[in-house]
Amino acid sequence: MRTLLFILLPFCCLAQTDSLLIKEIQVEHGDTFITADLQSVEVLDFKTAADRSHYYRLKRKTLKVYPYALLAAHKLDSIQQDLEQIPKRRKRKKYVKAVEQWAKEDLAAELKKLTRWEGRILVKLIYRETQISSYDLVKDLRGGLHAFFWQQLAKLYDNNLKATYNPLDIKEDRLIEYILLEAKQEGKFQ
Repeated sequence: MRTLLFILLPFCCLAQTDSLLIKEIQVEHGDTFITADLQSVEVLDFKTAADRSHYYRLKRKTLKVYPYALLAAHKLDSIQQDLEQIPKRRKRKKYVKAVEQWAKEDLAAELKKLTRWEGRILVKLIYRETQISSYDLVKDLRGGLHAFFWQQLAKLYDNNLKATYNPLDIKEDRLIEYILLEAKQEGKFQ
């Protein structure tokens, strides 16, 4: 039995991946106090079952659309880098149209399946990742008329392309931020 414990002991010690940096050990009146830095812990409290249900629905929808927001931010970075390399306006417009065609072919079918609420969350998450509203993105890439058209179409479906992400003032945005931080800690996203 002791041999088995001796053999397994090194593997058990290596299984712990979290580290704790102990700053100071104090002994007072025979009691030992260990001082260490710990991560902050946030506790969500729901007053009603409806609030809890709303949170879990928001979490499911946020985690569903967040990869699209990350893709949009990544693609926008690459588009802006490519547009800086293209000297002529006509070629830049042609490039933007080609990217738009790619987005229609690859993403349109998936994005059409989103609900209105998921669409509102996606607009906010795109703002969170790029610090530019969806309206301004369309306006910069396709022009003011296209931006106006898509904004009016979004308004028909209870959305706003000019919506910003403000977790300090808006409760839903604060919950979204909490959901994303929790998901990153769990390793679902980087």
